[in-house]
Amino acid sequence: MEEGVVRKFRATAEQWQAILGEYTASGKSIRRFSRERGIPHTQLTYYLCRARKAEAARGFIELRRESPGKLWIEAGSSRIHVERGFDAVLLRQVAEALS
Repeated sequence: MEEGVVRKFRATAEQWQAILGEYTASGKSIRRFSRERGIPHTQLTYYLCRARKAEAARGFIELRRESPGKLWIEAGSSRIHVERGFDAVLLRQVAEALS
């Protein structure tokens, strides 16, 4: 293999999950961890970003304003209609239960 040419690292989704867990626990930089494992740092960065986006999307709640003072909140297959003067504490509890 030519010096400076890095081959793509092949791994299953389960293996990537384990690798990302090991990287996070290692406390090492992406470049150092990648070099030690023989994984291109760009590829590790890609999978790390992908995992972080997936994690963030799990708690995602969509808001849709229907008209002034009226709002729909969608979390998965659930929809909540909220109007002016709603109980914010109750809404937070419901949103946490749905996410």
